[in-house]
Amino acid sequence: MSVDRQPDKVAWVHSILERYEGPLVRYAARITGDAERARDVVQETFVRLCAQERGDVDGHEAEWLFTVCRNRALDVQRKERRMKPAGDETIEDCPSSDPSPAAIAERDDSNSHVLRVLDSLPANQQEVIRLKFQNGLSYREISRITHLTVTNVGFLIHTGIRNLRHRLKAEFGLSTKL
Repeated sequence: MSVDRQPDKVAWVHSILERYEGPLVRYAARITGDAERARDVVQETFVRLCAQERGDVDGHEAEWLFTVCRNRALDVQRKERRMKPAGDETIEDCPSSDPSPAAIAERDDSNSHVLRVLDSLPANQQEVIRLKFQNGLSYREISRITHLTVTNVGFLIHTGIRNLRHRLKAEFGLSTKL
């Protein structure tokens, strides 16, 4: 990389860091079950981003970041030989300029309940639903991150939402569509 292009790359990496650091830490914490390990995973993700040519990542930054982050978090999890869901304390410890899921849930009790019910779903349904609705990724991006087919991603999201709907209806005795 030429010297005159270095400031451009620094600004580019900095803007990506500001936008994705918090969501990546929360995502990695869900996989690793530990906020410190999650921060290490995200740090390694950004180190790898710095080593990439901008043209290799530009235009699909979220997909690239979440894929690298997921792969590294799964490596860490396998190494530790333990898997436990992150608790509310872990999520609250993750820095983000956006309101955290815990802060949003505190403001709205029904959202809190939905998140608790979401935690009771199978891990694969939870992961794709969180990538879709908490991180705004497309089915194709989720497919590339999780190594599932786009159809399978759609099926898992549909099944997960249907399960959420049924569980919430049963708990609240609702007869209307959610």
